[in-house]
Amino acid sequence: MPAEAVSVTLDAADDLEHGWWRSTPASLSLYGTLFLNGSVAAARMRNRALADHMMGKADEAARLLGGDSNEMWTSFGPSNVEIHRLALALEFEDIQLAVDVAPSVRAAGLPIERRGRARLDVARAYAEAGRTDEAIDHLKRAYWTAPEQIKAHEFARDLARRLHKRSRRRDVQDLAVRLGAIK
Repeated sequence: MPAEAVSVTLDAADDLEHGWWRSTPASLSLYGTLFLNGSVAAARMRNRALADHMMGKADEAARLLGGDSNEMWTSFGPSNVEIHRLALALEFEDIQLAVDVAPSVRAAGLPIERRGRARLDVARAYAEAGRTDEAIDHLKRAYWTAPEQIKAHEFARDLARRLHKRSRRRDVQDLAVRLGAIK
């Protein structure tokens, strides 16, 4: 499936490369989103060079757009590019890059489900780096942003269990209970 997604991305990009994608905020957003999705598919194929290339194309579109927008319901812009940059770092298990990118992730203004997922990824980056207190704080932010989504996310429950084992903080125990990670 990721190979098909990459193929569709590259085929669509060939059709769009004639410059019209630069003409409006909507076309910039669609073009950038195409490459964000393609970069994730390339990462799932373990093709870092292709993922980085596609991320560069998305970054170019975000710079030209000049800010975050929700043209055509894409939530595209510099913030979403950074969220995807973090996701790719995690996908490639590049924890140092993930921790370096994490502070630049700005989710305010994005749809709730994107904010919750972004904050979960930030928590994951800090947890993987052994920065337990920061991981707990960001997992709590993810939960308070999108409680139903985070509660339903198996990875969030697993992360809460792992953080609970690492820390005696009462708030992480409370969060792990809320998420159904522990009894």
